[in-house]
Amino acid sequence: MHTKTKHRNSLVHYRRRMGLTQERVAQLLGYKSRNVLSRMEMGYSLPRLYTALQLAAVYRVPVDFLFHETYIALRNEIREREGARLAPHQGELAFASS
Repeated sequence: MHTKTKHRNSLVHYRRRMGLTQERVAQLLGYKSRNVLSRMEMGYSLPRLYTALQLAAVYRVPVDFLFHETYIALRNEIREREGARLAPHQGELAFASS
């Protein structure tokens, strides 16, 4: 029996917190139906970056809040690859100004 990998996320939590239906969010994202959003919420698919940014805008939270477990796993993998301790200035975030 083949089982698909599920991608845990908080999409349902933040959608409900905003008081939105799947149909409304799908409409805001420009989808014709809620099927794609439903698959994302159930963890069967991950959104493209553009869609993830749209979701963050709709739910008014950073993308990593929506996909926290995935973010933590990726961050931990990167930290392991970095190996040696970071220099003090390397732990700080630098944001590009627009």
